[in-house]
Amino acid sequence: MELENLYKNMTEEDWTTLITYKFVSFTLTNTASLMFLVINGIIIHTLSSQRVFIETPRYMLLLNLVVADSIVLFTGQFLYILGNFVILSYPLCGVFIMVTYMCSQISPLTLTVMSIERYIAVCFPFRHTNIVNVRNTVIAILSVWGVGCVDIFIQILLLLEFPFHLLPSLQMKTYCISTALLIGRWSKVYNSWYTIMLFLLSGLVITMSFIGVMIVAFSASTDKVSADKARNTLLLHIFQLSLNLIATMWRLIVNSVVLY
Repeated sequence: MELENLYKNMTEEDWTTLITYKFVSFTLTNTASLMFLVINGIIIHTLSSQRVFIETPRYMLLLNLVVADSIVLFTGQFLYILGNFVILSYPLCGVFIMVTYMCSQISPLTLTVMSIERYIAVCFPFRHTNIVNVRNTVIAILSVWGVGCVDIFIQILLLLEFPFHLLPSLQMKTYCISTALLIGRWSKVYNSWYTIMLFLLSGLVITMSFIGVMIVAFSASTDKVSADKARNTLLLHIFQLSLNLIATMWRLIVNSVVLY
């Protein structure tokens, strides 16, 4: 009803401006997303088609990271396209949002595991193959997804506290965005604190791994080439985590503006 009242009060000039803006935004967003999805698809195909990559812990973690990012990008873009045509119901929106929520956590958690792997490779080179093997890497990946599943389970329980049966309809009044499902007080509190703790913990582990590698790099007995590569990799992880954090905070800010 809110959207209908807004559209009724729009002039012809407003309609022209809105349609032009939506067309340009729709085209640019979909083009950029398609480009990144194609790039990610190539990376996924390359990593999954070569036996040497599948059996190398470092590339197994990279594959997990790219797959999770691709799912987030695809579901987000799908909701964006869908939002231009229909308003979803709460249950259907909830499915998409929960999948996006879960996969969006995989990136910082996987980056954390990858940083630990690089730290072990440089600081404990003789024990690296024993600690970082295929079996332990699979356990780490399953643990990362397990953390995401537990978080989603908690969010669903908090979401079910809302009296949906009192609503005249399960049809949403706004677009299907993440904060549209944060309709309970405890849901908002939990989501905010969990996001803060997730990025603080990830940032702390990656930073400590970087410091540890730098200390070893200045040691006379270490392999300088290996230490430099690990340092550059950890710097990249810090940069990736920063981008992930910016994207998360930007999404929360934009969604809050749209809702309120």
